[in-house]
Amino acid sequence: MKYQAENAVSSFFYYMWNAWSKEECKAVFGDMYRHFWDKWSALADKSIFGAAERFFAELSENNQKLLVERAVALYDGRAFRKESDDSDILVCKECGSRQLEIQAWINANTDERISYVHDDNNGLWCDGKWCEECGVQVFFCTKAEFTQKMQGWWESRGFETKEQITGLKVCDSPPSENTQTFIDAADQWWNSRDYEHKREIYNRYNSKNE
Repeated sequence: MKYQAENAVSSFFYYMWNAWSKEECKAVFGDMYRHFWDKWSALADKSIFGAAERFFAELSENNQKLLVERAVALYDGRAFRKESDDSDILVCKECGSRQLEIQAWINANTDERISYVHDDNNGLWCDGKWCEECGVQVFFCTKAEFTQKMQGWWESRGFETKEQITGLKVCDSPPSENTQTFIDAADQWWNSRDYEHKREIYNRYNSKNE
């Protein structure tokens, strides 16, 4: 990732002030996040003032780069966090959850990430990719792809299933146009749901997630 030095500095401080958390630590450092979170907590417990600078100084050059790239990706020099593009967010290909983990090879002496375990199999297997919600190794896809998958599933549902999900009834629509009126109303109901609500419905009706 290319970025300007001044953007990197401001992004880093905005990120550490506003977004830094255990979840963010996990997003940056992967399987080694507990080590880095303990390091951060120890520094912050002494004094929160200057903790970000001290934490950064204690990281290896490679890990400093990981942290700065995450900060720039979210803030890009601005005080307000950028909205993530759904095509950049990874989710479980089976259930759509963002609670994912990736196994990595880590240098035991420097804590630097060498490679991901799944790099060894050229993406042919899901080894090293884990979904916390499913509790198994899985393939990943983007949030945009999973959203499209749920939309296709919804559009293929019959009247009975859509009645169960929405609580609407085909018979409640005017007799002369009841089918299309119901379809429009059901689609409007579905489209007004957010990603997590749609995902909960999809997983409830998808046989792989029962």
